[in-house]
Amino acid sequence: MSDRPAPETAAAPAAAGTAPSGPPRPIVLVAHGSPDPRSPEAVRAIARAAGADAGFLEFNEPHPVEVLRGIADTGVSAAVALPLLLTDAYHTRTDLPEVAKRAEEARPGLAVAVARPVGDLSLARALVRDLPYGIDGLVVCAAGTRVDEGRAHVAAVAEEAGRLLGVPAGPGFASGPGPKAGDTVERLKAEGAQRIAAVCYFIAPGILCDAALESARAAGIVHAGEPLGAAPELLDVIAQRAAEA
Repeated sequence: MSDRPAPETAAAPAAAGTAPSGPPRPIVLVAHGSPDPRSPEAVRAIARAAGADAGFLEFNEPHPVEVLRGIADTGVSAAVALPLLLTDAYHTRTDLPEVAKRAEEARPGLAVAVARPVGDLSLARALVRDLPYGIDGLVVCAAGTRVDEGRAHVAAVAEEAGRLLGVPAGPGFASGPGPKAGDTVERLKAEGAQRIAAVCYFIAPGILCDAALESARAAGIVHAGEPLGAAPELLDVIAQRAAEA
């Protein structure tokens, strides 16, 4: 096991969505959306657990602009649009600012703060919590992105998960550049691992999560984990991101 010290973590904020000098602001979790009905169901469960509303960019309803308009119509003048996304890629950089702009234009007087995505090294603890005894290798499955920083973030989460578990680990992507989950399993096997687990660095189940796990299973994993869902670590990050926005 590595003797490297664990990374420092920031203190938890006093209240989700609390502005530095103001009352709590409503939080709208902005998810990508999916044709797989399991995905929006999981997102709505996370929103309930976080005391937030949910909006979807594609496939599902309501759209986050609609949610923000509804919040403004209750007399609220400030809200947080928080991307329920694990990497800082296209949707975070392009879609979220557009959501905020459209909502503010539709409801003059509404100020929408855009929070950072929820990807964080602290989520590695949720990934390894329920793994069975005897795992000696780990592949962290993720959706994939063409943004280099996004893939680097997943690799860092995989490194942290491996450090926590005391085993070699690596990322495996469902799409885009980088190794597929099965590629990482084969590499870990070549390095001597025999009981490899796949964990899901996904917010919710869906098509890409299934594809990554299928790749890992075909390569011979002994355990497949679940997406993050309403893990306590994710709820903590949501609260922190909202308070920072």
